[in-house]
Amino acid sequence: MGTNLEKTACDLLTGSGLKKTTGRIALLKLLLKAKKPLTQQEISNSLSGVNFNYVSIYRSLDAFLKAGIVHKVEAGDGNRRFAVCSCGSSSHCHPHFICRSCGMVECLRELKIPELRELKSGYVAEEQEIYIRGICANCSS
Repeated sequence: MGTNLEKTACDLLTGSGLKKTTGRIALLKLLLKAKKPLTQQEISNSLSGVNFNYVSIYRSLDAFLKAGIVHKVEAGDGNRRFAVCSCGSSSHCHPHFICRSCGMVECLRELKIPELRELKSGYVAEEQEIYIRGICANCSS
């Protein structure tokens, strides 16, 4: 499985015209196998064995955002979270669930956000986000 993740990470970097480095590959592999969007602190903690400092992680995430490899999730708690984007755009193409009890954030990839066809004259949409807040299955049981 690790080999497939590494190949996928390398393909994403190559396809986006980004340099393949050990740190970037490790970062993408981590995001690819993550079950939820991760904060920069969670990423940094998980990559502690890799020679990839906090600033390098920040710069790589920024490059990934610009390339449409990842998207960011701002859950309202001051922490930006990052997840691999399955739709090839750094803007959200699916809603996110935020648990009010434990703070868990989950991408709801099976639900799609409808594309805005028309806005009022003079308005230009730059991004759209939908957050569903409630209680997750673990907290509600």
